[in-house]
Amino acid sequence: MNTQYIPEMSHKYFDQFIAEYAKESDLIHKINSDNGIATGIDEEFKTLFKLIPNAFKESDFKIYNILNDVAESNLNINRGASAGLIDRDLKNWSKKDDAYKVKHIYKEKSKYSLGRPNGTGKSSYSMSNPVNSQMLGYYDKADLNIRKYIKNPPKCRLTSYTNSHFEQFKSVEPYVNKISRILKEQSPSHYEKHKKFLVNKDKIGNSVFTTLTINKNFQTAIHTDSGDYKEGIGVISCMGDFEGGDFCLPNYKIQIKLKPTDLLFVNVHRHHTNLPITSGNRISCVSYIREHINKCDDLVNYKIYIKDINEDLIEYLKNNGVSSSKIYITDNNNCLRFDGINVLDRDSNEFFTSFTPVLHFNKIQPIPEDKTFEEYIVDKFTDLYETETDREDWNENYFCINIPEHDSVSTLISYKTASIEKNIKSWEKLGYNVNVYSYNNLPGCLNANLICENGDLYYFAINLLRKKETIFLSEDMLLLNRIPQKEIIISSENNRSNNASPCLGILKIPMNHNFLKDISKFLNKNPNITENKRRFERGIKYFALAKHVVTPNCFCKINRIYSKSIFEDYELYKEQPSKYVLNIPLFETFKNCIGVRCYNINTIPDENSLYSKLYSSVAYES
Repeated sequence: MNTQYIPEMSHKYFDQFIAEYAKESDLIHKINSDNGIATGIDEEFKTLFKLIPNAFKESDFKIYNILNDVAESNLNINRGASAGLIDRDLKNWSKKDDAYKVKHIYKEKSKYSLGRPNGTGKSSYSMSNPVNSQMLGYYDKADLNIRKYIKNPPKCRLTSYTNSHFEQFKSVEPYVNKISRILKEQSPSHYEKHKKFLVNKDKIGNSVFTTLTINKNFQTAIHTDSGDYKEGIGVISCMGDFEGGDFCLPNYKIQIKLKPTDLLFVNVHRHHTNLPITSGNRISCVSYIREHINKCDDLVNYKIYIKDINEDLIEYLKNNGVSSSKIYITDNNNCLRFDGINVLDRDSNEFFTSFTPVLHFNKIQPIPEDKTFEEYIVDKFTDLYETETDREDWNENYFCINIPEHDSVSTLISYKTASIEKNIKSWEKLGYNVNVYSYNNLPGCLNANLICENGDLYYFAINLLRKKETIFLSEDMLLLNRIPQKEIIISSENNRSNNASPCLGILKIPMNHNFLKDISKFLNKNPNITENKRRFERGIKYFALAKHVVTPNCFCKINRIYSKSIFEDYELYKEQPSKYVLNIPLFETFKNCIGVRCYNINTIPDENSLYSKLYSSVAYES
């Protein structure tokens, strides 16, 4: 059916009911999916809602437990008007001067903040009633916790929960991808708006959504989603065995029964709410785009070089959402200019700077429908790259995309040991130019003070990468293979709780990346290194770089506390493996590692040790 609904009250008038709940008796239009697709159009003849029956199968609900865990992970006290009028009887609130002062925030935090009881957010920091609700994906507001370190923190980031539970986030991506495909089939105009809006922006999987809000048994009060993309559409799904919770558009007197197999498109900028959940457990998922995500800096850094001026090719790139600032053309005569495009002299050194590797694309190269141009080329650089390119064999119908390969690696040492020298030799054997820095005037070392004065390892590494296109390696890193051709790599190690945490085994980030500029403010110049490691880990989280953190198996397969015994006393380990608690794989499995961080080895172990066997590995000969 296709019905036009006209509100009986103006939207402005209806603002007075924000944070309250609709009465079922006032809802005249009862909508469900029994009769097929149901649609509603507002007074501006725009989509108000579209209900899609049988969008999901039972197999799609296998992530129910994951979503349930996400929603239950923490009580959210920042849901504003949707959480209803402040409950004055909550032990967390006490009356003070017509406002309510938080005695303590949930999860044993001690920050005091003010919040108005009407939930309108008119105070400097508004608090809501606690609800089971979490956001996954990307968010377009700065994390308040970082402001004490950085005056103007980045606004675009992964949500806090996503950073802490990245694997859970990845497991939800197929579900959101399916929602995106259904949107494309059922509302192609909204899909195209979303896709165009998100060109070169972070999003969940291959979908056209940046963010997913997951709620459990949350009866939302009347509110609007002011932070969502105004020209977009919100998509709601639910799962579980429940009764009640019907979605309502009270201004239009509409009540929509949403079953687990249904999918609902809705204009979330109109007032909406839910009826009470009367029984069971109801998990609802809302997929949407954050309005200001398009104001964030691109996280992917690349340049496109075109040998000769080619208007068709430039038009092709622009049509695929490539920013003009990323395009470089050669023009000796400067006879033709394009807005915002960089023009280089054909003989310019910059034109051929770091041109290994490159990808060649025909000007009519088709881009897969489920990917943006940027996603496509980055995937190509990850999976298919050339080690050498004949720079003379260029054709005007082709262009080259370059993410510079770092042919140099750098490290900071306080002293020289036989094992450190051996590690450095492994880097040289793999073809890297090696820069060794020191603050101690060691022979053959570069002066680290030229990078920054008296910095600890983390402070030095960040400042080094801001000034030099290089890869930072810890001096205890034994490289077994060439480092993958990825723009950003951050190593991780297993901590004492056997959880992976970012570390400085390897750090590869382009020198113009905003992370480097901002994290340098985040670190202290001369603290205990443990403090800067903690701040570095928090910085990875706050600056949305968790997706670039590789597993410990790539570079730090062996836990720090076992490394000395295992690497130096390998024969003893084989005789008494239980002594070291850890189930270390056989030597052969290390061949698939890119490197192995050896931590506190100070001497060259004997030829039968694991370290010596790895150093002599055939991986070097390949």
